[in-house]
Amino acid sequence: MKRIIATFALFATAALCQTNRGAITGSVLDATGASVPQAAVTLTNIGTNQTLRTNSSGTGVFTIPNLDPVEYRVEV
Repeated sequence: MKRIIATFALFATAALCQTNRGAITGSVLDATGASVPQAAVTLTNIGTNQTLRTNSSGTGVFTIPNLDPVEYRVEV
């Protein structure tokens, strides 16, 4: 069984006007610390159970933009 670690951070978007939207950006790493390209990433809104999906890039990085400021669960 391969263990995968996803690191992420929530960043508020900056623009010329105020906004309450953000993004989650992270890196998917295996147990040795190597990046995992094309890993399937699922983001679930805890309150509504709505899911968004993306894949990590060739270097293991992923971004899910334009998010409401609520609690999310990230699964890889």
